[in-house]
Amino acid sequence: MYWKNIFISAVLFAVISMVVHTIGAIADMDYYTNSAYSSIWSPIMMPGPSPPGMEFYAISFAFSFAIGAIFAAAFSMLRASIPGDDLRKGADYGLLLFILVQIPYVLTDFLMLAVPLALLLSWTLQSLVVFVLGGLAFSKLIR
Repeated sequence: MYWKNIFISAVLFAVISMVVHTIGAIADMDYYTNSAYSSIWSPIMMPGPSPPGMEFYAISFAFSFAIGAIFAAAFSMLRASIPGDDLRKGADYGLLLFILVQIPYVLTDFLMLAVPLALLLSWTLQSLVVFVLGGLAFSKLIR
């Protein structure tokens, strides 16, 4: 494995994730500020009626980095078995992650949590963008 490229890919994945989910949070702000849903947010994310603190963003980045490292390492192992050119490999890998990770997650959330369907769909779309862009980044950095 190419550890330096996996590390860089994980950082890029975390940045992509943070940017996409920040844009999504701005678009979905009505859900986050609606008192009807205040009980479902963790105290790390919503310590009060104000925006999340820096602790939330630091933890989010660390988690996204760890997830990106796992996905990048898996891509480095699977890369040769994914057909197509670099861009196709990355896009297909991102779609595979979306199917294997996000679809089961959103189905479980829909069943078990009192999260509005529109918000779940927004999170699903955000994850699709993150996974595909992340896969494209992996395909460019991990050869």
